[in-house]
Amino acid sequence: MLLCSSCKDVLCYRYSKATSHFLCYQRCAKKLMEHDAPISRYYERLLMVQARGAQASHQVLRDILKEVQTNMVPRTMLKEWASHTFPDATDYFHFRKMLSQQLALMGFVEFVLHLTRLNPEMLYVSQDCGQLHASYFRFDINDASGDLDANRPVPFRLTPNISDFLTPIGVNGVLTSCMIAAARCFVQPNFKLDSLLRAVLRDELIYWHKKKQDEMHVGSTQPQDMDGEVLITMVNKAVNAIMTRLQNLAQFEGGESKVSTLVAAANSPDNLCRMDPAWHPWL
Repeated sequence: MLLCSSCKDVLCYRYSKATSHFLCYQRCAKKLMEHDAPISRYYERLLMVQARGAQASHQVLRDILKEVQTNMVPRTMLKEWASHTFPDATDYFHFRKMLSQQLALMGFVEFVLHLTRLNPEMLYVSQDCGQLHASYFRFDINDASGDLDANRPVPFRLTPNISDFLTPIGVNGVLTSCMIAAARCFVQPNFKLDSLLRAVLRDELIYWHKKKQDEMHVGSTQPQDMDGEVLITMVNKAVNAIMTRLQNLAQFEGGESKVSTLVAAANSPDNLCRMDPAWHPWL
């Protein structure tokens, strides 16, 4: 049996949470594709461009993304699975609404807390209620500087398959409003979130420092502890970065908000095509 690791997104059991292989395994089996065909095709196209002595331009990356979506992983895959799984309109509606709310919270914490990118294999879905769980989410700390990494083409996961299933109304309505509401819950009233973040990030940065020292002094004497003033400075810098993002998301005026801008960026083909193919931007 082929197991499609290239197309992992959603595997739902009726009464349990499970990893995400089933949907795309079915798709690959029907098309008799190799399990890693989309990623293989991605790199084949890059090699073809480099063989001509050219660099992979932004347009080339866009063309590759479009080709994978057209021939291998259509943007309607998740929607077709949900329609087949929930033939009753009421069940379908409730599952989609809950999934929209859960994805909003996932995207909110990923962006605000500077967490690692949400890969499909991290995503667990409960089919009976639409609740999500992400495994091994952690702070995305730069290995060299210790700063929270903010350089990413997309702010959170909102791929074509997801946005097509949620529909434009779901994306611009339920998902966007849930992200704004979550941000305002943390900001108003003030629950001293920055103090809690300092305690958490202190441990994270101490671990980062020890890991870096171990790599630099392999087999040598006991590595030195992190300087207190340096630790305080780095923790405050990280907390300020998180609180700035949180404050920005909590603000809105009329129909305009920072969240709308992030949603547009997360769903833009110009940004999705720049993501690592292992993130599966087509799924």
